Amino acid sequence: MTSYPYTRIARLAAIAVLSLASASLMAQDADKPVATVNGKPIKQSTLDMAVRQATAQGNADSPQLRDALKNQLIARELFVQEATKQNLDKDAEVIAVAEEAKRTAMVQKYLRGQVKPNPITEEQAKAHYDQMKSNLGAKEFKLRVIMLPNDQRAKEVHAQIAKGKDFAEMARQWSLAPSSSRGGELEWVSFKTPAKEGQTQGLPLPLAQAVEKMQKGKVSEPLAVADRWWIVKLDDVRNTNVPPFEQTKANIMRMLQQREVERVTNELATKLAKDAKIVAQ
Repeated sequence: MTSYPYTRIARLAAIAVLSLASASLMAQDADKPVATVNGKPIKQSTLDMAVRQATAQGNADSPQLRDALKNQLIARELFVQEATKQNLDKDAEVIAVAEEAKRTAMVQKYLRGQVKPNPITEEQAKAHYDQMKSNLGAKEFKLRVIMLPNDQRAKEVHAQIAKGKDFAEMARQWSLAPSSSRGGELEWVSFKTPAKEGQTQGLPLPLAQAVEKMQKGKVSEPLAVADRWWIVKLDDVRNTNVPPFEQTKANIMRMLQQREVERVTNELATKLAKDAKIVAQ
């Protein structure tokens, strides 16, 4: 189940309690047009929403950003008006997309009111940091992998690599792993050696056991993991460098907060499902 991206909402907090008069003025400002296109107003509230979305994506609020977004809204309104002349507002595909957008907006607003995650404390973030640090080994490994469906294909691919075929090219061509589009490249990984089950940072144990004995630039023999076969290349090795907690605290807290949101959202979905009649098709 996909969790609602509550992190944007979590950033927004009530700053002060406004008087009724102030609220009325804000409503009037929100309805004030920032532009008119063939008599159709584009409201300040529409521009404000576009600005919030842009800043949530990392853009800095500025007069230049607002001007650019206003021009985009003007262009969009021109396109909408021309599309309406062609009766595209009655097109079945357009109606279906609009209905889906409506359902999404309803769900998001519902979850804003129902999902109440516990705030993550600095102590929790530090505990997570210490746990992660304790699981790291003295070395970090930069790997490329190729996952294959059976031993015969693994032998064929390995033989081609042994004859000089580029590992990354073979990964893009044959690998079933998600990393295939990156030539089999994985993120740096560190684990204590000798490798033990459940302590390899998500790397399958046979791969970790092979890697810890390999030299830089070498390629492993085909390795069996469950019903798949793997070939591993050790691109690089370096000493593990753990940044201090203060450098990683913000990212850790965001990650833990997202996990908490997902936990509470899933709890809500499970609770609702218990009282619902659901028939899988």
